Amino acid sequence: MESFSQTTTSVIRNFSKWPTLILSVMLFVFVSFTSAQAAHSKPLVVSSTTMITDLVNQIGADLIESKGLMGPGIDPHYYRATFNDMRLLRRADLVFYNGLGLEGRMAQVFYNLSALKPTVALGEQLDPQQLLVINGVVDPHIWLSVPLWHKVAEEVKTQLIAHFPEHQFTFEQNFAKLAGELNELHDWVLNEVAQLPDERRKLVTAHDAFGYYGQTYDLEVIAIQGLNTEVEFGLAALQRVKQIVTEYHIPAVFAESTLPTRSVNALINGLAAEGYQLKLGGELLSDALAVAGQPGDTYQSMIRYNTLTIIDALR
Repeated sequence: MESFSQTTTSVIRNFSKWPTLILSVMLFVFVSFTSAQAAHSKPLVVSSTTMITDLVNQIGADLIESKGLMGPGIDPHYYRATFNDMRLLRRADLVFYNGLGLEGRMAQVFYNLSALKPTVALGEQLDPQQLLVINGVVDPHIWLSVPLWHKVAEEVKTQLIAHFPEHQFTFEQNFAKLAGELNELHDWVLNEVAQLPDERRKLVTAHDAFGYYGQTYDLEVIAIQGLNTEVEFGLAALQRVKQIVTEYHIPAVFAESTLPTRSVNALINGLAAEGYQLKLGGELLSDALAVAGQPGDTYQSMIRYNTLTIIDALR
């Protein structure tokens, strides 16, 4: 059995090692902390819609951490920020949103955020002369015109370079690749729509999201619901569309991935009761991209998917 003096000596010897032990623990914690910081050292760019997130992903690539607030199938007109969204926005180095009233329920959030960090309403950087105004309201669905979205992509590139200039060369390279693809996509859509005779170039949709698409690609858009999906369609609007469909012998109406099918079903059933067979032409991607792995999960494939769906149903 150890004596008191032996025990005291042993404690003193062990005590002499404590500073080294404490230093080792502190070093381990520091390394772990700095490693965690390094893993998250990429600038964080947060975007509102899936279309904007896709642009940021294509131009920023792996040089940034890109996060989107809204996922596939989410209607941005209705969307409210969640607690996790607010945490993400507080961490962000740069924030992009569409603007022009699209994210109506988040307008105050973005306004307040703009006083704290770079917060860019991409649609509001465009030339106002290029924007559609319907009944005094600016149409926010700018991504459905490829040339207009090309300008938005350029603004994303410009903002990324302004805030993270060390990556300018790569951002410019990625944008140049994307710009080439968008030019090819625009030409492809023009050629596809050219297959339709003039009398078949009437696009009936659930809500008025395709105005820019129609203007760019020479299609007349007839919508059951207005620009804002928060405003329900009425019987007068339904009757107006029924008259246009029967007058011009329109063969199909299109649902949208972010909206219930109530208005479309009401139109089809109402016409069926009058002896007119209007078919469902398919479901278009209007306000959000598709789920990853499905047709339309990138901006370019979204435009291709929509165009093929429209042409197949109206041809």
